[in-house]
Amino acid sequence: MKDLVSARALTAWRSFLRAHAAAVSAIEADLNRRGLVQLTWYDLLVAVNSAPEGRLRMSELADKLVLTRSNATRLVDKMEMAQLVERHRAEEDRRGALVVLTSAGRMSLRRAWPVYAAGINRYFAARLKDRELDAMAAALSRIDSRTR
Repeated sequence: MKDLVSARALTAWRSFLRAHAAAVSAIEADLNRRGLVQLTWYDLLVAVNSAPEGRLRMSELADKLVLTRSNATRLVDKMEMAQLVERHRAEEDRRGALVVLTSAGRMSLRRAWPVYAAGINRYFAARLKDRELDAMAAALSRIDSRTR
């Protein structure tokens, strides 16, 4: 295995995965303890809320959430049953569906944000210096833009 990837790269990769999993798990637990939406649902609510006119095509949603179309569809199905989102037909393409937040979805987003923000600070930002945050943001952005 060492012939395929450097020890430095493997250590960095494993550290990244463990840190991500630990922070996400801790934030999920905080949201759950307070009876708020799970993090995956929150991410969907943010993606739709941030979209132009507050509407997002299913394919765009899948891309933003890094999900397959079928997984995105299943997630929207569950959130639609919970009355947090609705599907609307796309005006320009009657076959396409747009996801839109309901008032309950907007309220869930507002209620979850302070807990999520506190988690980002507690489990991530507070453990790094400003220069480390800047370096990490630059490095991860570079990886993201060159990998897509």
